[in-house]
Amino acid sequence: MDPLTYLVAFFCIGLCIIFDKLRARKVEGVPCSRSFEFFFGTTRHQARTVLKEKKMTWAQYYQNELEQHNFTAFGWGRLGGKRGIVVCQPNDTKSILKTQFANFTKGQNFREVFQDITGDGIFNTNGDKWKEQRITMAHMFNRRQLRDRMSTTFGNHAQDMVQILQDAASSSDPYNIQELFYCYTFDCINMIAFNRDVNSLKGVERDCAFQAAFDTAQQRVIHRFILPWWKISEKYGLSEDERMLKKALNNINQYVEQVVDGYYDEEGNIRDDALQGDQTMTGLFLEAAKEEGKKYDRKFLRDMILNTVIAGRDTTGSALTSCVEYLVQHPEWQDKLAEEAKTCFGGNTQEALTFDDIEGKSPVAEAVFLEALRLNPSVPSNEKIAVKDVTLPSGVEVKKDAIVGWLPMATSRYKGYWGEDAEEFNPTRWMKGKAYDDYMYPTFNAGPRLCLGKNMAILEGKTALLTIFAHFRFTAKKGFKPTHIASVTWQNDHNGMQVHVNEI
Repeated sequence: MDPLTYLVAFFCIGLCIIFDKLRARKVEGVPCSRSFEFFFGTTRHQARTVLKEKKMTWAQYYQNELEQHNFTAFGWGRLGGKRGIVVCQPNDTKSILKTQFANFTKGQNFREVFQDITGDGIFNTNGDKWKEQRITMAHMFNRRQLRDRMSTTFGNHAQDMVQILQDAASSSDPYNIQELFYCYTFDCINMIAFNRDVNSLKGVERDCAFQAAFDTAQQRVIHRFILPWWKISEKYGLSEDERMLKKALNNINQYVEQVVDGYYDEEGNIRDDALQGDQTMTGLFLEAAKEEGKKYDRKFLRDMILNTVIAGRDTTGSALTSCVEYLVQHPEWQDKLAEEAKTCFGGNTQEALTFDDIEGKSPVAEAVFLEALRLNPSVPSNEKIAVKDVTLPSGVEVKKDAIVGWLPMATSRYKGYWGEDAEEFNPTRWMKGKAYDDYMYPTFNAGPRLCLGKNMAILEGKTALLTIFAHFRFTAKKGFKPTHIASVTWQNDHNGMQVHVNEI
């Protein structure tokens, strides 16, 4: 090559470097993360901090970035060319989730990442497919269902937890209460949604194995957001993440197929006898679909089941674990829960609580539950894709196909909205008669995608808290601090939440 060719080549390379560095300063007009690097974007720093060193979760990583940008917005970029922004202002969140709802959608990347778990279920779909499922499922969360079926299930399984905690109280060893809560919510959602009495609280090995596989799948699939080559790794089994995910999915699908078999005949049609008298979520959904002339195959039911388990097990199990995390730091609220439990139980703590026992009579339990969720949202971060050029209320201009994330964890801890005690556990804020805007507190999502199971989750959480604190007090294991890990939902590592159980 002649010298002129070399000169032109170096000149072009130099221009590319300068252009990329200039572009790295801003994404969609928003200042970039300080960890942005030439070529790698934020991929290398995210992978090292979240995956390798495990210093923090995804949500904590983004929260740190938002703190550095005065809780406004920041841009990021990843190896492979993906770039996007994360916002925090309630008005921006409201724009994404409600006022400009039609302009933001679950993007292809999001759907591909979660396809193995949520498939075409309600959490992973858009447009008519999402709307159709939501309309049908909305009928399953009415007041009558809460009173007649859900409340009874929550009360009975909460009493099962009492028996287990009595054994834990007889030992001086610390007890992992996270595991107990996830079994509680798993048993409840299986009974409510599928009429399956799995008894994971009592240690049925098959169902506990499913839960372990389900946790592994969620922890591994979230890594796909950082690693741009995950599709190749998935195809050829090149990474430990994808190998573990494949193994976990095999265990998950074996379990789900057992549930699906209960509704379909050998020819793939829904069995009439399976729907007769079936008041479960799945039965009501399929019955409504049948009356409307709709037909769903086994794949659809499989996806619906896994979406239901995520919604019914993981979110509330996470919330209850967070409750105990803060209650051991604030034992005075354990006493307040115990006092409220006396009123709700009416003196007989051996009987399961009912809807009428709790409704309108449990402001302390509700305040504790909502406050723990404010600090540790079960789904601490989320994202969508802009389908057209959009300007957010804060002035951020979002171009078509840009990824836009919002962070409930950051919004719910911002002192500008919540006051100087925003980082502190203070359930009293929920007992002053003030109603907080959904976009200041987007823990249950908001707008058209507001969580259908919000009232169910609150009732389940209150039932568990009142039942437990009618019998026990908890203290943290000395020196123990929960380690939060990157997962689809807010979750601690395998050590969970270690406490000493004291029966009163």
